[in-house]
Amino acid sequence: MPMNALNRAKPNHVVKLVDMPALFENLVQQPVGLPAVVPRSIKYELLIAKNGQSSMSEMDAIGRRSVLACPDCGGVMWEIDEDDLVKYRCHVGHAYGAELMSIALDENLRRALGSAQRAMEERVALAQKLYKQAVASGHQSLAETWSQKADEFEREMKIIRESIRRMDQLAA
Repeated sequence: MPMNALNRAKPNHVVKLVDMPALFENLVQQPVGLPAVVPRSIKYELLIAKNGQSSMSEMDAIGRRSVLACPDCGGVMWEIDEDDLVKYRCHVGHAYGAELMSIALDENLRRALGSAQRAMEERVALAQKLYKQAVASGHQSLAETWSQKADEFEREMKIIRESIRRMDQLAA
């Protein structure tokens, strides 16, 4: 990560921690220089961060609509290019760098798969219960149908469990 930061930020100075006081002392003695012009997109993003409000038309002016949904609110995301970095922001104010967006989407997928697994477990349990009730009532044809459904749901649940296992392996 430190090398990533160095490559992206292109700092003017890189020193060891022990040398920082001397660097700071040297820097405060130098003339300040001309103020940098703050891009309109940065000013607008700061305004969004302060009050959490924006408009879709303003967002269209600083970026382009993305195919991605906001991991927090499910709203439209805009891609905002800044030099060689891509940021994502929704008009409610949630913001992500590209790497953080990837992590957030992975977390959403993990939660969705967890919900799917829980729903499949409930389907299996219900099918098994209905199978037992049909057997106890002497409805053999209905019992066979529920047995087949329980088997089918088990196979589907296995696919979801395997997907979760693979995601966990990739994350490790």
